[in-house]
Amino acid sequence: MGSLRSDPNSGRAGPQGTMLFSAGELDDVIASPSADQEGDLERAALIGITPPFLDQRFVLKTGRTLIGRGEDNDIVLPDGSVSAQHAWILNENGRHRLMNMLSTNGTFINDHKAHEAPLKDGDRIRLGRAEFVFRAGTAGPAPEAVRAPAVPLWVWGAAAMVVGLAVAAVLAL
Repeated sequence: MGSLRSDPNSGRAGPQGTMLFSAGELDDVIASPSADQEGDLERAALIGITPPFLDQRFVLKTGRTLIGRGEDNDIVLPDGSVSAQHAWILNENGRHRLMNMLSTNGTFINDHKAHEAPLKDGDRIRLGRAEFVFRAGTAGPAPEAVRAPAVPLWVWGAAAMVVGLAVAAVLAL
């Protein structure tokens, strides 16, 4: 089987030079330079579940993780079916959201095309022909900030009246 790497003469390239593909066209496993070799299980990650990134783990950053074929991404997926800038995963206080970046072959969550959607542990994500499972990590979402209960407005009004009366009493002496 031939490789799907960018071939401008094939007529199968999208606007970013991304190769269009059919599901039956799978190459051998491609080693990504951004795959995690340490196995940081506490942090959220994408785990490759099909070739070409089978069993590779990609740890997500705090904030925004850029994913694509281009070397300027946080997660580099050197495969022709992945767009140069394919998607973002946003981490907002331990809650993750996937955003498609107008990729040629689309972004799918659990086999549904997605432009923007929240992620939960176990979701399957497909970028081009690269498929992953999302793992939230053992740290999980950050706990909600503990805030004191809101003081009713009438309490503030009553306190202002008491202070006003006390000031008036002191001035009257």
